[in-house]
Amino acid sequence: MEDVKKPQTKKDGRPTRLYAKGAFVTFRRSNANQRNRCAILQIEGVNNKEDTEFYLGKRVAYIYKAKKAKRKPYSAVKKDQPQTSRYRVIWGKVQRAHGNNGLVRSAFKSNLPPRALGGAVRIMLYPSRI
Repeated sequence: MEDVKKPQTKKDGRPTRLYAKGAFVTFRRSNANQRNRCAILQIEGVNNKEDTEFYLGKRVAYIYKAKKAKRKPYSAVKKDQPQTSRYRVIWGKVQRAHGNNGLVRSAFKSNLPPRALGGAVRIMLYPSRI
């Protein structure tokens, strides 16, 4: 029989991360205007324009914590105790490089709020372009 591979785990038992860390740096802007529909992100470990090629088209998630818990739509398993979560996600997509220093432009389904500036985003490693 063939050996079945276990999922890779770190030394402390946690599974490996399936996303790249990033930060929301700013909105695309000029001296006079700011374009809220286009967010500029810095991806960890990406320092030049050539490195951004891999991330083009990848999905981006901005995860934040809301005041009130919201019922999850797929949690109709137990009617008496619906599953709720205070975490919400705004999804986006990496569109193109921005400049020569490894920044990327991305568009989100709904514009990111101003309080997200400097906050963490997750760049998912899908969809694959290989």
